[in-house]
Amino acid sequence: MSAWTPQRVLEAAISLEWRPDGSLDVQTADYRLIRYPDWALDPTFAAAQVVRSRAGRPAGEVIDEVLTRVRGWGLPGVAWWVSDATRPADTEQTLRARGGKQIDAVRILARELGAGLPDLDVPPDVTAELVTGERLFRVSSGIVVRGWGRKAPSEADQERDFRDTIADLVDWTGFRVVAFADGEPASSGGCTLDGEVAKLWGAVTLPEFRRRGTYRAVLAERLRLARDHGATLALVKGRVATSRPILVRAGFADYDEERCYWLPL
Repeated sequence: MSAWTPQRVLEAAISLEWRPDGSLDVQTADYRLIRYPDWALDPTFAAAQVVRSRAGRPAGEVIDEVLTRVRGWGLPGVAWWVSDATRPADTEQTLRARGGKQIDAVRILARELGAGLPDLDVPPDVTAELVTGERLFRVSSGIVVRGWGRKAPSEADQERDFRDTIADLVDWTGFRVVAFADGEPASSGGCTLDGEVAKLWGAVTLPEFRRRGTYRAVLAERLRLARDHGATLALVKGRVATSRPILVRAGFADYDEERCYWLPL
């Protein structure tokens, strides 16, 4: 019998929440609200996001409190993530009643690694490389900026991020992978190693290389490296229309859905 019960998987998924350097992180007994730095934003990524809410108070009361904080930041609204674990249970209904519109949805997916790795049928003209130095780091960063439509980070931010990436690699707490198609940079993705859990994040493919197998190459290499460094479970949030079908074909099981609502001020 597997040690990775659905409850354990979902508990591990809580820590998939992203909090980059420069964020404002408001954590209360009822919710976690993150104000992301401007460099992390893209056309679909809101500056203020409630990434978790488990409140014992009425939903309307909690929403009012969050909106007061967001208004103080001078932002036009907040993105609010909900799932089956959100409390109170009528939070999603209350968001909709107050004008919230669903803007995104992801599935929580996991795959055990002890029984072997999937054959992802990576094409022969596609290769994947571990980011071990500044050249590949900058290639990865360029893919992320263009792929997500973000602002280019400052040189100081680039240098800090590079140092952090190499430091994570030294003790194998995290790493990045870049995929090339015919020698051209195409996809990038990262992984954080937290004990036996490999948390996959940030995978993006440049538009001109989609459906070329480069995402699969990044996925395959991250799974291989994670397993080789002690991970027994790979965990990821996959978008329903893009990465989820590939992940399911790779043996990932579907555990829950998270939906995101935009609530304007």
